Amino acid sequence: MKPRANTILAVLALANLVSYAARNSLFAVYDDLRAHYHVNDATLGLLATVFLVPHALATLPYGWAGDRYDRRRVIAVGLVLAAIAGALGAVAGDVWTLALTRALVGLGAAAVVPIANSIITQLFDPAVKASRMSIFNLGVLFGGVAGLGVGAAIGFPAVVIVLAVPCVVLGLAVLALPVPPHPRQAGEPTQSLAMFAEARTLWRIRTLRYLIISVTAMAFASGGYIAWLIEFVEKDKGMTREGATSLLSVAGIGAVAGIVIGGRLADRIRARTPAGRLWTIALGMTLSIPCAALCIILPAGTGLYIAGIAMMFFFSWYHAPVAVSVDDLAPPSRVAAAQGLVIFAMHLIGTAPSSYVVGLVADQTSLYTAMWVPTGALVVAALAMAAATPSFERDHQTARGVL
Repeated sequence: MKPRANTILAVLALANLVSYAARNSLFAVYDDLRAHYHVNDATLGLLATVFLVPHALATLPYGWAGDRYDRRRVIAVGLVLAAIAGALGAVAGDVWTLALTRALVGLGAAAVVPIANSIITQLFDPAVKASRMSIFNLGVLFGGVAGLGVGAAIGFPAVVIVLAVPCVVLGLAVLALPVPPHPRQAGEPTQSLAMFAEARTLWRIRTLRYLIISVTAMAFASGGYIAWLIEFVEKDKGMTREGATSLLSVAGIGAVAGIVIGGRLADRIRARTPAGRLWTIALGMTLSIPCAALCIILPAGTGLYIAGIAMMFFFSWYHAPVAVSVDDLAPPSRVAAAQGLVIFAMHLIGTAPSSYVVGLVADQTSLYTAMWVPTGALVVAALAMAAATPSFERDHQTARGVL
């Protein structure tokens, strides 16, 4: 079982990587887009928003389908759709046609995370779930960096064509995986609830509700930082594009360490207290706040690099424990739907508007002022996650039929 589980984890992690590369592919080509389409910062931010709105909306039906149909096929269909739409972006004659292709890429890429989360949490023992989930979530970082790197290296429109190829390859690879059957309870019907009724049922779980509020605020912060980081470092810190890329790469080391250590730490604290994974997330969010403030305030130099590494280290703790905590809180027959609901809220309310909001504030004031907006969202995220912890044990036991 272990070799098979590790193979499945590796392929799903690569699928996550290419989907995030496709998502971030335009963030490093803003100058090319300005030259092609003559757009302002708010419109550039809107390109990320139009990707994320259908991306978020699709997670509910994808999660619902993942609890009822072959999970491999659902992921494969999404990746192939993302590949075709992404390649079509290369021939977009205006920015609104490009926006339509980005919306379709988001629609396809949305299949990966909620269903992959449900598969991975099924494959591994509870004691190591967050540690293994951290491997999958490394795709968020490496995929995001890969999208930025490929975009910076080859520019637009070549980047959207190049990234379409691995989407197709990984879609076919997922189809061949020996994924185990869905973990339904014996005798439980597959069509137990309609999609939106199921979402309402899951929303009534108190701990899950606060978790959703927290990670939605965290997603807003993440989306705002990612979309405008390179621009901010260049304009406010006076760094070159090469210097900005170097800072991002160094900060990425902290993110890698944060994802891995956050998963392991969450499993260890969970062994001592039922809500240990949630407390790990809350602690990481809290420690990231002063680091983020220093990144905004400090000039270019060693201090900025240290603050960037520390910020990304603590910021990244939440990735793996969140997915495993959702699995802990959802009934076995509704795990994919619960994962979809969380990601739906994260991206529709959190990530989708973030780049546009930060760009709009930057147009009205300055990019320096705008970068404090996602920093404030971090405070909301930490408070909401702390509020989720008191009811975790009760809600977990209810989900597993203990109460």
